[in-house]
Amino acid sequence: MAWWPEDLLLLLCLLCHSAFAAIATAVVSKPFEEASAVVQTTAEAGSGVQAAAAPAPAAVEPQQQVVYKTVKQLRMRSAAAYLPHPEKESYGGEDAHFVSNISGGAIGVADGVGGWAESGVNPAEYSRTLMRVACAYIEGADTREVASGSVESACASMSSMDGGCSPYSSTDAPAVVVDPRAALDTAHKLTKKAGSATACVVQLCPEQKALIAANLGDSGFIVVRNGEIALRSSPKQHFFDCPLQFGAYPEFVDGTDTADDAEIFHLPVQPGDIVVAGSDGLWDNVYAKEVLELLPRSAEGVDAAADKIAKLARRHAADEDFASPYTAEAKAQGLDWPWWMKVMNTKLKDGKVQLGELTGGKMDDITVLVAMVVEEDVQVPQPAAVAAAVPAAAAAAASENGNGNGASANSAAASNGNGAAAANGNGSSNGNGAAFDGALLNGAG
Repeated sequence: MAWWPEDLLLLLCLLCHSAFAAIATAVVSKPFEEASAVVQTTAEAGSGVQAAAAPAPAAVEPQQQVVYKTVKQLRMRSAAAYLPHPEKESYGGEDAHFVSNISGGAIGVADGVGGWAESGVNPAEYSRTLMRVACAYIEGADTREVASGSVESACASMSSMDGGCSPYSSTDAPAVVVDPRAALDTAHKLTKKAGSATACVVQLCPEQKALIAANLGDSGFIVVRNGEIALRSSPKQHFFDCPLQFGAYPEFVDGTDTADDAEIFHLPVQPGDIVVAGSDGLWDNVYAKEVLELLPRSAEGVDAAADKIAKLARRHAADEDFASPYTAEAKAQGLDWPWWMKVMNTKLKDGKVQLGELTGGKMDDITVLVAMVVEEDVQVPQPAAVAAAVPAAAAAAASENGNGNGASANSAAASNGNGAAAANGNGSSNGNGAAFDGALLNGAG
């Protein structure tokens, strides 16, 4: 029988068709076999037969939670009043102060030495920088950046910093430091400006339930309890009207007093105690007994009290006939008028002839800070060990729930495995695997 080319061509086509059919059958049947094997394994696991476990979902690390607790804490509720010297109002006077609400609270005041103005120096630059840095130290801020001026407080160009010099609230400060002496020491060392100043810082330590203070010079403070003075600082002077003072040594002064020369105070306090601090513009013009008459009855009255005391000091400062604390101290230091000046200033008073005497207040910048100790509910973070117990307990609970859900997931996967395989049989093996893993993760649902 003769073979024609057409017959050979037909034979080759039949052979190629058979080969392609065999290959196609092998490729298509392989996913069905793998899916069936997976479903079979799951079904066996559900019936108690040991089988390879499906990969567990990745563990989720519990987030660390900050746990706060409400506690009673002593704090100072503070306010300030400031009246610059009438002739220095254009540049805000030479006093500086701060009020910090961080932790138990702190107040500070500095009096720039006016004599520097004769050399063309603004004494306020030194006192303001000194207070900014002292406040930053207490509040745990970067003192070097504050001193350099790269970080300015909200009131950096003014005499006051009511509310503090850092952006922290009363409970979230990173590292509150209760050490007024160290605050003054750091401020002194970092204030590299022409000028000099006296300074006083008073801080309440909640843990010790005590006031801690440091004072250098003739600024100062009193603590009043039940209408009586429980503590009073005293002026520290080289001689009359020349107080101890900080200065930038050796850059701008030939010598300086230091924080080691400051007087340090520590006094346990209780709710209702009142602190009144101020520059010498207050204490040279107002007696302590006068201050007692103007104290607030509650913490809500500290602003009004500070304002009243400052205005009284200004009235006395302008009164030439007022026998002020300043002139009383001058007499005690032997600086009274000579007899001939007393004769020349003889006058008739209340129907009687009186020799003249040294009287009158001292016109100056006047800074007054009034603070009342109160007990308030505050939120404080728990110790690390206590805080860690909360996420640990949550993780343990999640683990128990995860085991129970896993059993349900296997059961659901076994009952729905064939359907999943049938639905995805024509897809890739990766597609089947994804569908099956989803059934494990969400089987409990």
